[in-house]
Amino acid sequence: MILNTRRCDGKFWDLVKKYPIPPRVLEVIQLFGLYGVYRSHRPMIDRSLITSLVERWRPETHTFHFRTGEATITLQDVEVLYGLPVNGHPVLGNELIRTIGDWQNICQRLLGFTPCPQDFNHNSLKVSALNAHMLRQPQLTDMATQDMVNQKARCYMFWMIAGMMMADTSGSFLKLMYLPMLEDVNAIGSYSWGSATLACLYRFLCKSSQSNQNEIAGFLPLLQIWAWERVTVLRPQVIAQRDIRNIFPADLPKGPHATRWFARFSWTDTTKHVLKVFRDALDSMTEDQFIWEPYSDELIESLPDYCRIGRDIWCVRAPIFCWDVVEVHLPDRVMRQFGLKQMIPTPFLFDSTHFHHDRRGRPNTNWELEHAQWLPFWNQRLQYICEAPINREPLRYGDPYLIWFRRITRLVIGNPTLCPQQQQGYVPNSTAYETMVRYIHSMVDKAKSLGDQPSMEDFYIFRAMVRNEEERCLTYVHEADRINVQANYRRDDVQADHLHHPIRRRGKGGVAGRRARAAERGQVPVEMDEAVLEDYQATGDIGSTSRSHTQEFTPGMTYQPTNSEIVPYMTPQISRDPSLSSLENVFGNYRPQHFENVPNFTSSPVPMSMEILDVMTNLEDSNIEIEGNELDDSNNEVDGNDPENASGGGEPSVKKKRTIFPKFCGTGSHQLNQHVIKKTTKGNKDTVATKRRSKE
Repeated sequence: MILNTRRCDGKFWDLVKKYPIPPRVLEVIQLFGLYGVYRSHRPMIDRSLITSLVERWRPETHTFHFRTGEATITLQDVEVLYGLPVNGHPVLGNELIRTIGDWQNICQRLLGFTPCPQDFNHNSLKVSALNAHMLRQPQLTDMATQDMVNQKARCYMFWMIAGMMMADTSGSFLKLMYLPMLEDVNAIGSYSWGSATLACLYRFLCKSSQSNQNEIAGFLPLLQIWAWERVTVLRPQVIAQRDIRNIFPADLPKGPHATRWFARFSWTDTTKHVLKVFRDALDSMTEDQFIWEPYSDELIESLPDYCRIGRDIWCVRAPIFCWDVVEVHLPDRVMRQFGLKQMIPTPFLFDSTHFHHDRRGRPNTNWELEHAQWLPFWNQRLQYICEAPINREPLRYGDPYLIWFRRITRLVIGNPTLCPQQQQGYVPNSTAYETMVRYIHSMVDKAKSLGDQPSMEDFYIFRAMVRNEEERCLTYVHEADRINVQANYRRDDVQADHLHHPIRRRGKGGVAGRRARAAERGQVPVEMDEAVLEDYQATGDIGSTSRSHTQEFTPGMTYQPTNSEIVPYMTPQISRDPSLSSLENVFGNYRPQHFENVPNFTSSPVPMSMEILDVMTNLEDSNIEIEGNELDDSNNEVDGNDPENASGGGEPSVKKKRTIFPKFCGTGSHQLNQHVIKKTTKGNKDTVATKRRSKE
């Protein structure tokens, strides 16, 4: 299913759109390192795109497994895209047990307002309470003190941290455990907010990748923009950048790299909100459709200083923290993202079910002591920098890393060994392609193993293998009908006289002219007698004409087969050659383009002769059967005593057409036999009522 994306920043962006953050407050936010989040704005999250990426996430390696190899979001992406500081103290603290009164005092001291008791839910604060406070005082006065500016800045930063960067699945509450970390203004910028944001995103990716999960949280704009930067088949086309002159003052620093996606998009070449298409695009992704280095050296140098200040630890292999969350940053598995040669990575001893451990039921916990075994790796992170030779060439299919990678992972989400119909909601193009490639690959390997001079036994074994594998392949892609048909995909030359169907003209030349044209087309025997021609002139349908009978079929009539004279069956397109084992005998030199799967007929597909059926004089109705005496003489019914059918001792003449029409009522709105139905129904009701009275 498509995952639900849980965020609580909608009201934040509505607020700053109506009341932009004052310049004095922006200076404080910039000093604390969260300026890039506000400057980048919020993209429209595509839940289907997020779901397709989650399906390829592996909790054991913290990487996405694509056909081209492993890839993941690194500290480089966090700092380049959003300018969040990655080099600093871990975001940890002591989660003390506090009452609602304690939290009210902290909010009054740090945020400048006191929420109501009903605005709290354990250790969380309602978003609506903070939003109401911001709307009451949207702007600062010129006489505002620095403490008031800091309080306003804490409100924005607390909302950005707890509602965007480290949002949980609650959707309408902000965790208050981050608020005490904003008390010391001088220490706020010393934390590694970028690594904490990445740790939370890793945690929710690990959780949502399980089959029993239906929602995801975390900093989802980072995940989506990361995919747009690297996967070309997923990104939209940027038409024009949005005008930000009225939002951000000109004297503020330039925004991070993610601001280029604050623009107007076009979706002519890519799709959006279609999970099946995203799955198939990632399953069939080629090497040139994934950009390993979207940030060139020139691009990085053109960014503001706060977007590259922590580049020394972009390749650090160490754990990252965010209170109860501990995840591992493993750049050695994605060295191609840094322009380095990719080697087979060494495993990291980490619990594959680590995401099951959280802060639920763990009150009064000092998380610095809880993670004491992992903290030395982060504190000494400069000793765990991954290094490799520079190599920006694409890997070949036979590279040792790719051979190892194909052995330990799945290339496609859909299982190629199963039928695509058993995978609901999935486009089977990639799985069918992968199946055919595997079959062809196995046959090529077998042919290479036979050598140049195989024995006759090996040759027959290989022949059987080719036949069986190809039949299975055609069955898998639903083309099994082609097995018994000779493969001939050459288009025959189309003759000029077969480009259009012959035009049937009426009323020209009289009986003789129609007879001559019918003989030329091969539709009418030349030896037809005058009686048949008269009937042919009246009906215009040679398919229902015999030497001694003509009938006109009308709706409501039934017919029964009788003994009649056999006449040759004629059709304008099929020749009378009894052998129709090839399409040329059916269509001549003209062969339709979409007539590839026609089986070879060993006999004629249509009978060479047919019996002309006689017509009964009864009228069949679905509700009631009408007898012959209920029909009016106006229907021109002819019986055997009609004097016109008797001849003076000579041969009987051809019978006239007998057409039966049901009689209509005087109003002309319904048939006469419907009165019989009504009378019968009314009589049945009267009979039932009489029986009931007799019983009483």
